[in-house]
Amino acid sequence: DECGHEMVDRMGTFYPIIRLHRFYNLDTEITSIEDGILLWVEASDRSYCLFVDELAGEQQVVVKPLPAYLNSFNMKNAGIAGCTILGNGSISIILDIPNLYQMAQTY
Repeated sequence: DECGHEMVDRMGTFYPIIRLHRFYNLDTEITSIEDGILLWVEASDRSYCLFVDELAGEQQVVVKPLPAYLNSFNMKNAGIAGCTILGNGSISIILDIPNLYQMAQTY
């Protein structure tokens, strides 16, 4: 299936599924719905599920814009809204939930 063409039924409502490993072309051994996690997200008038390998935790972060030198990589069209610097100094990307679904449909 292409990104966003799978659906999951939750209490009579169907939600599209976006498999992040397919969208971002990542290698993973977690490809079965039963082995991964479906993360329900909502933004504006859109609700959908992200299929992920695992949840690493929850943090409150300050979202920073992407550095200007990344503009040539067209990150906005890759479903990335910005980044944050974690407490350990590593950089974490912030997904653009309102636009990720639309990007996956054109993938």
